[in-house]
Amino acid sequence: MSTASPATQPRRAVEPRRTRPRRVWSWLPGLVLLAAFVAFVALRSDEERQFARMLRHARPQWLLVAAVLQVASYVAAAGCWLQVLKLARVRVPVMRTAGLSVMKLSFDQLVPTAGIGGSVVVMRGLHREGAPPRVATAALLVDMVSFYAAQAVAVVLAILVLWFRARLHAAILGLATAFGALACAVPVAILWLTRHGGWTPPRWTRRIPGFSSLLVSISQVPPELVRNKGLLLRASAWQFTVFVLDSLTLSCMLVAVGHPVDLPDVFASFMLATLVMTLSIIPGGVGTFEATAVGTLSSLGVPVQVGLTAVLLLRGFTLWLPLPIGVVLLHRMLGVRLREVMAHSDPRSDAQADAGHV
Repeated sequence: MSTASPATQPRRAVEPRRTRPRRVWSWLPGLVLLAAFVAFVALRSDEERQFARMLRHARPQWLLVAAVLQVASYVAAAGCWLQVLKLARVRVPVMRTAGLSVMKLSFDQLVPTAGIGGSVVVMRGLHREGAPPRVATAALLVDMVSFYAAQAVAVVLAILVLWFRARLHAAILGLATAFGALACAVPVAILWLTRHGGWTPPRWTRRIPGFSSLLVSISQVPPELVRNKGLLLRASAWQFTVFVLDSLTLSCMLVAVGHPVDLPDVFASFMLATLVMTLSIIPGGVGTFEATAVGTLSSLGVPVQVGLTAVLLLRGFTLWLPLPIGVVLLHRMLGVRLREVMAHSDPRSDAQADAGHV
């Protein structure tokens, strides 16, 4: 990692005290919303007892299956980056790459940067594993393009399921439209920036901290990697597999609490919740994800108590359990401590500086 000059050390020593409370407070709205939603459902006489009973009697064998599915989902996420590394003839162990996906999740939840910070963590990790900076940046860009492509396909399938079930509302179409604009803008911008290599970022980009450094990294990416149609298709397939595995995890949770639900309905509920989480400014979509998933399941005939129990179990496996694991891996693999993550103000510039020392 880069070392600060004596002139900058006092400023950086003060910076964590100023930025860390801001990171912590960013979680508050989602946690309050989640707590209020759980209390509304759980603290209602018979429903409270039913909620507690379902949690106590959840079938452990299905929870074990869910754990296996989650491990597979991190391997699938790693498969996207491994496709780029394979094309560039760079060998990185699969499980080490899967560990990077856990770190990405943790960083994205702790530092809300629209997924950029977590992607840069992956880029740094791949660089530490021996990938040249240009290849690591290419993996980051392919990951972003394929993610939005796969999510767009998954959201369309979810909307079709709701339309077939006669549960399609104007609000859902509005969210889908907003996401459609984002899903088109990000890949188009990346493909346009990588249409040829060796270009110089405009001077005005220097006014935005870290933005100019990020553009310099993008300008050095081999266009044949990012614009390879076969590579993008394979990477998108891996990303779609992650969505399927997460949906299967939610399905296992519903079976565990004794209420099996058709997989298309589970997939539609999960993808709508993921869509809201993508558009939300709350870290991890805490509160918004749960409310959307439970509400969609309820509209498809699943009792609210059952849906809430299953979704809370899902979030335990997909968010709360991997979060501390990712923090530990961040420290062991990249030497980044939790205090530094919570005080992080510019992951992009740090990644660029880290790459410049190799």
